[in-house]
Amino acid sequence: MSERVSNPQSLRPRAPLLRRAGGWAVARLSNLHWVDGRLARSAQFYGRHTALILDLYGFRTVINLRGENPTETWYTAEAEACRARGVVFLDVPLNSRRIPRSAELQALVEAFDAIKAPALIKCSGGADRTGFASFLYLIDCEGPERFSDARRHLTAWPYLHVPKRQQRWMRQFMIYWQNQRGPEMPLRRWLAEVYEPQDFAAWLDARGKRGSYRSV
Repeated sequence: MSERVSNPQSLRPRAPLLRRAGGWAVARLSNLHWVDGRLARSAQFYGRHTALILDLYGFRTVINLRGENPTETWYTAEAEACRARGVVFLDVPLNSRRIPRSAELQALVEAFDAIKAPALIKCSGGADRTGFASFLYLIDCEGPERFSDARRHLTAWPYLHVPKRQQRWMRQFMIYWQNQRGPEMPLRRWLAEVYEPQDFAAWLDARGKRGSYRSV
């Protein structure tokens, strides 16, 4: 997990100026932000924009939180763009309205091990699932001392996280984890040995937040 990128904010300098400007505009409109020196987060890119962003930022890994969708044009274009460039493409589905199962969260943090930097993690709007995944990434990679920084990835500015009613469990999950984890217990161990979605749902219900999720 020590591989880093010296200047992740920069586009590749050899790209033509107009193409770099176009890539910058696409990135801005697609809610692209850097989590740290290894990982960026964004919304879905469509059509030729996926290839443009892969080329200009030199991403070597893409984590797709929307899951496998082989009948959708956005998915086939993304998978093909990654394949043509030798980019690691990982489908790690996450639902923004359903409380995640332990196995789903374990699969996500294990995907962090497969990252070849620089990497990109994305969902549809780049505001909800990507923010939650970014929180898990920072806690997993750097520990609970990054809690304050990690939780900012689920905020309205600059990440545009304005959750719908049944997406509010994500912010609550951060508090739940902080309250329920054992002293010095790594996130992965907590997810494998302690976390139960039914217990989290009961915790939410007891605090009058039954409407913050759709199902377990």
